Amino acid sequence: MMAAFVGIIALDVFLDTDLGLGCLAILVGTIGLLEFYDIAGKKGFDPFRRSGIIGGTLIFITCWSEARSHGSISLNLYLLFGIVCWLFLWQALSRDLKHIVENVSITVFGILYVFFFLSFTMAIRHLPEGNGLIVFFGIVFLAKCTDIGAYFVGKKFGRHRLFPAISPNKTLEGAIGGLCFSILIAVVWSLVPQVRVLPLLWAALFGFVIGIAAMGGDLMVSMLKRDAGIKDTGNLVPSFGGALDIIDCVLTSLPVGYCFLSFYGWYV
Repeated sequence: MMAAFVGIIALDVFLDTDLGLGCLAILVGTIGLLEFYDIAGKKGFDPFRRSGIIGGTLIFITCWSEARSHGSISLNLYLLFGIVCWLFLWQALSRDLKHIVENVSITVFGILYVFFFLSFTMAIRHLPEGNGLIVFFGIVFLAKCTDIGAYFVGKKFGRHRLFPAISPNKTLEGAIGGLCFSILIAVVWSLVPQVRVLPLLWAALFGFVIGIAAMGGDLMVSMLKRDAGIKDTGNLVPSFGGALDIIDCVLTSLPVGYCFLSFYGWYV
């Protein structure tokens, strides 16, 4: 998976485009949103799957276009309003009026949680400083290393459960280990002149913030799975689970990383 991911980014660099990364994000977002709706279905809800995917794709494309033009994104409220109106209309035309609030709310929340969070991929890709791909790859790498570090440290030294009601296997020692991994890698990253984006102290703080965001995203999906009584969000990748299991830490790290870099630019 990592080889394919790096290959797509390398091809984009070679062709001087962002089509590969954008299409990959739409594909992953579509699979992840379907998994989210399947989780909601296990709780007795019936979200609008096709409308959600179409609406989410439109949200992503509008953010993509804005990122290309301005190097930043914002949620298109007019489009979101149109999506909500369409969902109410479709409920009235194709279903009865039972659970309308739940179904519309879950559909819209899934669009925002998956596709809008993923749209920060393109905002980071088109950062005005021109180092967007380096930053994007760094955020993904830090988020996954936080996950990996927390797993191995928790497996070896874990004694105190972090949130037993949400995920009994996660430990305080694992969380500290994951944060240390993220900070260490961010610091090492900042010491390489060719890919350095932040000064050393800011890089350490960046690693800490991304580590917190990554663990938060992991816990969010764990809460969804615990509520639905399932182990994995899907079976896309054997032993890993579904798309949401793979990108859970990245989904929250992307907007947090973008906000951090925006604050850093304002501070400087």
